[in-house]
Amino acid sequence: MKGNRTFHDALVPFAERRIISMKKKIMAVILCLAMASTFVVGCGQKKETDLGKSAEKSSGKVEIEFVQVKREAAESYTKVIEAFQKKNPDIVIKQNVVPDAQEVLMTRASSDNLPDMMNHWPTDAQFVQFEDEGLLLDLSEKDYMKNIDSKYLDAVKAKDGKNYMAPYNVNFMGVYYNKDKFEKAGYTMPTKWDELIALAKEIKAKGETPFVLPNKDSWVVSALWSNIEARDLGSHEDEYEKMKAGEESFETIPEFKSSVEKMIQLLDYANEDSLALGYDQAINDFANGEGWMFIQGSWTLPSFLSANPDFNVEFAVLPNDNGKPIATQAVDTGFCVNAKIADEPEKMEAIDKFLSFALSVEGAQIYTDNDKSPSCVTGVKAEVPQFQPFFDYVKANGFEADGAYPPTGFEDTKRGKIQNVLLDKDVDAFLTEMTNDWKQAVKDSK
Repeated sequence: MKGNRTFHDALVPFAERRIISMKKKIMAVILCLAMASTFVVGCGQKKETDLGKSAEKSSGKVEIEFVQVKREAAESYTKVIEAFQKKNPDIVIKQNVVPDAQEVLMTRASSDNLPDMMNHWPTDAQFVQFEDEGLLLDLSEKDYMKNIDSKYLDAVKAKDGKNYMAPYNVNFMGVYYNKDKFEKAGYTMPTKWDELIALAKEIKAKGETPFVLPNKDSWVVSALWSNIEARDLGSHEDEYEKMKAGEESFETIPEFKSSVEKMIQLLDYANEDSLALGYDQAINDFANGEGWMFIQGSWTLPSFLSANPDFNVEFAVLPNDNGKPIATQAVDTGFCVNAKIADEPEKMEAIDKFLSFALSVEGAQIYTDNDKSPSCVTGVKAEVPQFQPFFDYVKANGFEADGAYPPTGFEDTKRGKIQNVLLDKDVDAFLTEMTNDWKQAVKDSK
């Protein structure tokens, strides 16, 4: 399903791709370990160790626990929560930011103790699993859902035609570059990979670091691989379907091999010992002048500006071999509600009030202004000059909606192994291992 499409039109087929069968039941992880790793971000940045103690009434106030899986968006959600609580002092929204969000949610689901409210990624296998298990509340008929552009609602509909998520914002991946350094050197961001590497060689020859790569965090390496190969494969829709059917694999689709090779190639033009550099430190380093380029997603911009409000940075689509990289965009995260809340009228009323505000133009504009991501709420404006090169490219070349997803459990397995290929550089062995892991995940999902 390749080719140029408008953003809204491209999202429609994703609803059809959501039709899957997932019979695997939620498995338990060690509860005490997951709970110990959890902390809370509220308006006062309070810490809470007992996440099992959900929203409850205290001093005449209703407390709602909101487990927030996207840690870099904590400040943006805090701004929305603060604005809401000024208007609703009788309701306390406690935002819990969990370091190992999916592990914690799976653990809590296995003990029938999901939080009152959470956010999640619509293409994530765990979200679909919760959906299929009946753990999430159907939000389809809620009045605030009318505020969301219908194309986004269609994009995240479940196989039963209902919406168990209120989509909130959109994301995309590409490459950031230090605009001041580029302009001073007379550089422009190329669209061909070999030109990008030539540029990196020239920067390295100056004794400077072309790319800042925080490869210490496995999710970052996983996203890097996806960012590179998606410029050729786009949405992965056709490829993933064939791989799930056993007709193709990581070993037979050439773009997977070339993208791993490119990932290894970048090491020659990156910070020394990239596997020792963590994401948070890399954010601070790049925002304060270290390196020239940073390959990541739209969600990283707020962190850059938090580290350095004066950072002059821009974002473009990552180059590929033919100079015509496929830009991809996707619904990022959305709000979900524990199905059990329907039996607790006081909490349900409080959550409805909060989501009515968060999904209003006022509330969603607060989030977009802080998160710098386009909103799914109709009427919200995303004026982000740092993203203009990317938007200009999309306007001229179209994009694909990235809605395909791997089988349950595969992403976690991939993250556990992907850093190894940066060490041993045995691409063929890595792809064989990924193929075997994919097949096992498909088998386990049946």
